[in-house]
Amino acid sequence: MMNSTLLLAFLSFGALLLYRLSVSFNRQRPPLPPGPKGLPLIGNLWDVPRAEDYPWRTFARWATTYGDILYLDIPGNPTVVINSAKAAIDLFEKRSGNYSDRPDFTMLKLTGWGFNMAFVRYSDWWRMHRRMFHQHFQPRALPAYYPVQMKATLVLLQQLHKSPDAFVHHVRHHAGSTIMKIVYGYDVDPNGDRFVELVDRALESVRIVGNVGAFLVDYFPILKYLPRWLPGAEFIRLAQAWRKDVDDMSEEPFEYTRESMAKGLAPPSFVSENLTKMQKTEVADTPTHLEIIRNTAGVAFAAGADTTVIVVLSAMLAFLLYPEVQAKAQAELDAVVGYGNRLPNFDDRPQLPYIDAIVLEAMRWNSVVPLGIAHRTVKEDVYRGYYIPAGATIIGNAWAMLHDEKDYPNPLVFDPDRFMPRDGKEREPEPTVAFGFGRRICPGRYIALNTAWIAIASMVSTLSFTKAVDSEGRIVEPSETFTSAFLSFPVPFKCTIKTRSPQTQALLD
Repeated sequence: MMNSTLLLAFLSFGALLLYRLSVSFNRQRPPLPPGPKGLPLIGNLWDVPRAEDYPWRTFARWATTYGDILYLDIPGNPTVVINSAKAAIDLFEKRSGNYSDRPDFTMLKLTGWGFNMAFVRYSDWWRMHRRMFHQHFQPRALPAYYPVQMKATLVLLQQLHKSPDAFVHHVRHHAGSTIMKIVYGYDVDPNGDRFVELVDRALESVRIVGNVGAFLVDYFPILKYLPRWLPGAEFIRLAQAWRKDVDDMSEEPFEYTRESMAKGLAPPSFVSENLTKMQKTEVADTPTHLEIIRNTAGVAFAAGADTTVIVVLSAMLAFLLYPEVQAKAQAELDAVVGYGNRLPNFDDRPQLPYIDAIVLEAMRWNSVVPLGIAHRTVKEDVYRGYYIPAGATIIGNAWAMLHDEKDYPNPLVFDPDRFMPRDGKEREPEPTVAFGFGRRICPGRYIALNTAWIAIASMVSTLSFTKAVDSEGRIVEPSETFTSAFLSFPVPFKCTIKTRSPQTQALLD
């Protein structure tokens, strides 16, 4: 065992030395983008900010010194960080053929997330998943899901009224029940559900390991062969523990739908419709097609759970910190829907531009995935006179783009009016970078926005959100900060939730 460990260490050092030699011999190319000065041999390995230190803020701060495109010399994994929307469009959009690949995400694969098409390399395998997903979640397919979203939202309102202190649980249940019904035809138990709890446990791992480089094995994949008992190999034990939850999340709901179909009890859903289509067309490679259906369903389940939760919780936090936003939203809803007459629905959306603006601002104010999902260059490139190596990791700093003062004045302030028509002024750019870039933009963004929109519109129409008060009558000030993981949530906060009037309470009853 010790000999194998020494061999691994020797191979790692040899690979590092060969990389350095190859770099030093290639002096005829254009210069690399600027960045922090590294150390001999290890380059910027120790400069990379840790996940808990909000790396997107560090990269944005470095951009003021080095410019909006900066380079980190990480042995074996050259990394370029993009900090402006202009550079992101130039590379991820206009040169998408070269910038649509993904790094290997070694730690994510160890934890079982290799099935997720968001992390899959740019390939025919990815295209097959993307095609199936797009067929069911493109804009013209969404009206079929309105009844599910409306029903789940009514349950959310009733739960918020019944037990407001558990609002985080209720928001999670709302997102989970919506996507579970659409994807698997499964009715979630509002008092606590094993599948919703399962996806939450599974997502714990991606929140921690989703940013490439969160673990050293992302930079040195050979480390995954270390024996588990060796000091420093804790990541292997962590990955194995997480993998069970991830595998169960992908497998168990899928099997539930298959069993329901066998009994003739399955309602229409993404999984049941694709399985039925597969049976009717007699697919040649059944195991592969089954895997694609299961994988794509698992992606929709996982992605639909967390993204919607973050947007809704961010909007709730904003209502506490900016009560004038809540008041303006309620005035718009009262004018369109009526005060306690009925709940809003999707037909009202064209007359509710301020609710749309709140959703957009919640996405901008707190970027769901602040660093996006890393891209990878297929071949070497030159941009603005700078050399970008083949196989380089390319990070799109969505947080920096969505907090760029040139595009969004006073970026730390929650201000939905940014996205409202204004006399003589253009609206600020919509925060589409929150969903990724180019060909790898999130294909589930439309249904996620719809789920968040109907939840926020319905909550504002019927409920009032104010700062909590402690046992001595003092106001509990919520924190205007967010977590520093791959998926960024508002830090836990308290709030008081009440129905707006007897009329709105009657709607919920």
